[in-house]
Amino acid sequence: MIPGTQRNACLSCRQRKLKCNRQRPCTNCIARSVECKKQLLPAVSRGAKGPLDESDPSTISNILSRLDRIEAYINQTKDSGSASLVSTPIGNELNMIRNDVPTIASTRQAPPIDRTTQSIPSDLGMQRVKVSANDNILRLALMHNLSISISTDSQVQKYTDSRQIQLPPKWEAIRLFQVYLNYIGQFQHIIYEPHFRTLIEEVYYQVAHVSTTTAPRGLALILGIIAIATILEPLQGNLDAVIPVLKERLSICAIYIRSSMDCLEQHRRRMNHSLENVQAMLILQFLINHIEAFSPRYRALLTEAIAVSHSLGLHLIDLTIAKGSLSQDGTDPVTQEMKRRVWWYLAATDWMVSMAEGPLEAVYLIQPKLTTSNIPRHINDEDLGNPNIQERPLSEPTTMSYVLHRLKIAEIARCISDVIPHDPNDATCELIVPLDSKLESLIQDLPAFFKVEIADSEETRVIDQTHSYIPMQRLLINMMINIIRCRLHFPHLAGSPSESLHVFSRNASLKAARQLLAAHQDMITSEISHSADFMKIQGTVFHLFMGALILATDLCCNQPNGEDRERQSSELMVALKQLDGIKQHSQIAAKFLEDLTQLLVKYGVWSSYTTVSPNVGNELSPNVHSFGNGQIGVQDLSSPLSFDDLWETFVERPSALDMIDIL
Repeated sequence: MIPGTQRNACLSCRQRKLKCNRQRPCTNCIARSVECKKQLLPAVSRGAKGPLDESDPSTISNILSRLDRIEAYINQTKDSGSASLVSTPIGNELNMIRNDVPTIASTRQAPPIDRTTQSIPSDLGMQRVKVSANDNILRLALMHNLSISISTDSQVQKYTDSRQIQLPPKWEAIRLFQVYLNYIGQFQHIIYEPHFRTLIEEVYYQVAHVSTTTAPRGLALILGIIAIATILEPLQGNLDAVIPVLKERLSICAIYIRSSMDCLEQHRRRMNHSLENVQAMLILQFLINHIEAFSPRYRALLTEAIAVSHSLGLHLIDLTIAKGSLSQDGTDPVTQEMKRRVWWYLAATDWMVSMAEGPLEAVYLIQPKLTTSNIPRHINDEDLGNPNIQERPLSEPTTMSYVLHRLKIAEIARCISDVIPHDPNDATCELIVPLDSKLESLIQDLPAFFKVEIADSEETRVIDQTHSYIPMQRLLINMMINIIRCRLHFPHLAGSPSESLHVFSRNASLKAARQLLAAHQDMITSEISHSADFMKIQGTVFHLFMGALILATDLCCNQPNGEDRERQSSELMVALKQLDGIKQHSQIAAKFLEDLTQLLVKYGVWSSYTTVSPNVGNELSPNVHSFGNGQIGVQDLSSPLSFDDLWETFVERPSALDMIDIL
């Protein structure tokens, strides 16, 4: 070796990751006027490696774990890039939906698959996600302390401090959790009851004995459950009489929503993410959607829930599980199944919300090709703890039937978002008809207990009596299918360069709108408590509006004649009267009614002096006959009815109403 040189880079160059010329001193140290220190490296043994200690259980376990991860990675690489779904009835049906999706341009090439990204082992990727800065100055600057207390009675105090959180007594929280299970839990199934009851015990102990400034894991979820149960708790009496009580409950609900979000904010700043945080966001999303519809607050929660789920690896559950054993983090099988339920419920929500956006914003964030978590099992909740239980056929009702069929509907919504053109004029029959066929096939393939047309059959009645939640689930399933169908065909209802597409979309959208309004009518007349009925009105007013918008747009643009016009006018008047009946309780309904009325007046379908007047029973008011008496016709307008303008006016703007601040 040349005198004055060293075998390895100096310590300063190694720390700065600079290329060292290995001189003593090196050029880098001379240029920086620092001492060129020799790097002290441990001696390297060049002898043979010693034998593995096979008596150490951790050694064998580590080897088997590495082999399982390598095998999982090899199997994933062999895959064509589609989602890693196990061969189950629901998994097979989702794969069938994904296949043969038409494209806008057959010549468009798919982007190349980045194999370098796929080659990164999942555990290494998770380590990178968990890396965080440990800068004390930054942590102190982001500190977000709370003031948490437990009330001695069930009466909520109206405090004003934005960081003050007051929990009701533990027994009251448990009682409200049961209210949630009775009304909402049967549609979500993202919370396992035994786990939640244990969580309540832990949270209340932490607040009472550990810390009153740091939110324990699960507190945000408990507060979200309390918020939604506060509204849903049954009330007795006439709806008009209990509205003041409901508004008072909404103000209390808003306090708990704020408290839950304060907990999430603290966890966000401290990077203390957990499954319970994702569950809390899903609960808050559901509640805010029933208050504000698709508001910016709702969309922000959805985006954050997806980001936190990714950081927790909920999309990679079955890539990191060793066969026949617990996951690497020691999670039990029940918790793993609940993680799958949370992930796929979130995915379905993300995909369906993409269909509720405007024509230029149909975007979803969860990519199925990057997901290796299996579809939740089609079993009942009581079977979760039984590892030997077999999945039930989809024709048999279970507690997961609604969630899995909701996922199938969302899969079609995602397929539509993938291929639907931004400009409706670019659409063709070859593109739209196959997408509509997927929806039609889904309707035909629904199990008997979810089919509206045979809801009165003896077999369905028996199932309804055994599973009291099935009738409401049946209505919701059909409403979701038809609102996606309306969304698919609405851009072509007012006209299209392709006459055949215009005719097809007009017939399909009118059929879907009528089924949507019929399902909504069945829902609001079903026998449930007034408080839950109020939430149904808030949660389904968008569906009612969408059906009315289809009928109104067709009257304005296509001008049906004779019996068709009279029928549509009567159907539209019924829908408008329903909006008028709830406008004093729902500002979104009032906004929808105002916009629809202006549309009818503007295009001469409705006279400016015509009003919506409620009447007794199911009789229609005489003002139905004033339809078409206006002096302005569609042919007199300077420009045709624009889909973009319609969608922005009737769908996007009302969603910005801030009901929590108004109340």
